Amino acid sequence: MLFLLGCVHQVSWTIQPPAAYDLQQTEVAVVAAEPGCRALADSLVNALGSRPGIVVRPDAAQRLTVHRCDEQVTTSIDIEGNYPGLDYGSGVYQERRRYSLKGSATGEMVVDGLGGQPVRFAEHVDRDIRSAWVDEGSLDIPASMELRERLAADLASALADKIAPLPETIRRSIYPDPEPGTARQLHNDAVAAERAGNLDDAMRLARAAYAAQPSPVAMDYIEELSQHAAQVNYAFKTP
Repeated sequence: MLFLLGCVHQVSWTIQPPAAYDLQQTEVAVVAAEPGCRALADSLVNALGSRPGIVVRPDAAQRLTVHRCDEQVTTSIDIEGNYPGLDYGSGVYQERRRYSLKGSATGEMVVDGLGGQPVRFAEHVDRDIRSAWVDEGSLDIPASMELRERLAADLASALADKIAPLPETIRRSIYPDPEPGTARQLHNDAVAAERAGNLDDAMRLARAAYAAQPSPVAMDYIEELSQHAAQVNYAFKTP
């Protein structure tokens, strides 16, 4: 939609979301509290391996214990049929099919082992796999193991983000050479303020841009700015 309003440029920068819990040590041990959590524990080890500064060691004093793991996977087949009828010169019944794998997973991670009170985190993830429509032949439905592995990886990543979130890239659109005092200039100023970390100024300018020229694009930016604030646990000041 921005392109419908005129040429735009893209700017991007990286932010580091804060951890929900600050580890007392960078070395951690990952433990599965029950057999059903072994897949999640293995995925958590892999996820933490990509987090700078985190070292996973089985003998580390600080433990990450995963338990209460559960996953649900269902398979369904969608069928669409069409019977043109004799009026259209054909009595052939036409049918196409596709499969859908829908999965969800939940799990908890408890951080403990250094004398403080254990801290518990719970996460839930969803993931779907859907095939293209097939007009002829049989559907090649994959085993649910692929979806279960993806669910475990998604859940492990969400839990790893609680203690060692990865940097995130923010991308925004800006207008080249806008007229001073216009909604486009206010929008550019808002993005510049956001990039500098002045989120209150960014929100004030974004709302001014919307007031000067209400549009879905301007409202989308206000929502994106709110999401950015939520990512970094920032509370806007009361106007």
